[in-house]
Amino acid sequence: MEYDVERADSRPEPISIVRCRELLGEDAESMTDQNIEDIRRHAETMASIVVEMYQEQLRASE
Repeated sequence: MEYDVERADSRPEPISIVRCRELLGEDAESMTDQNIEDIRRHAETMASIVVEMYQEQLRASE
């Protein structure tokens, strides 16, 4: 049996600046923390859009 559990805060914790720097590798060496924050925010926005598009596609195919 499957249960859908809704959390009060459905957004996960953001990835830390340090972890973002690790993921970006050498490209992040010349970036400020603000640059990294901007990239992180953009990536989170894009991920949310992709998830919403996928969910909409599932609903449309029912």
